[in-house]
Amino acid sequence: MNRIIQYGSVEAIPFFNCSRKTFVEWELTGVKRPVLGWPVLIFGVFVEILYIPILYIIVKTGLIKNPCYKIIMLLAVVDMNATVCSCLITGPFFIIGSVFCMYPMFTYVAGGYTMTTWAMACMATIFLFINRIVSIGLRKQTDFIKKKLAYFSILIVLIYGFYMIMFVTPILFNSNVMG
Repeated sequence: MNRIIQYGSVEAIPFFNCSRKTFVEWELTGVKRPVLGWPVLIFGVFVEILYIPILYIIVKTGLIKNPCYKIIMLLAVVDMNATVCSCLITGPFFIIGSVFCMYPMFTYVAGGYTMTTWAMACMATIFLFINRIVSIGLRKQTDFIKKKLAYFSILIVLIYGFYMIMFVTPILFNSNVMG
């Protein structure tokens, strides 16, 4: 995203100029893959629907009070956002045969968001692992450490996500090379 701020738009970023063809010409360069797009889209909708009762149960039963469930909740929310990127955006892009220059700003932002949610999910998983190891290995100090570790973990994951969205070059969807 720092490049959008620096250059003013996606089209102004060097190597991202789409002005040599019209939208229709770019549309013809894409490969429509509905056989792949529809299952990806349907799977994404199914996963998103499954997450809703799971998150509700975690909150309603009071599991959220446990520090590891705070990290699990963060991981679930991040994963729901990652599913939006990897299924609910990618599926329609496969169906219509999208290439970057058809929707440059949306594709660029979605690519950055995809990288961010993937990195945040990885980081949250690592912190969940560390949280469980601390709970098992340091039983006597667990109450003192676990809550602080959970909030520290959430903070680090959010800071890492901000870094990823702002300073890492996004992955860009291209139906010609399967994503």
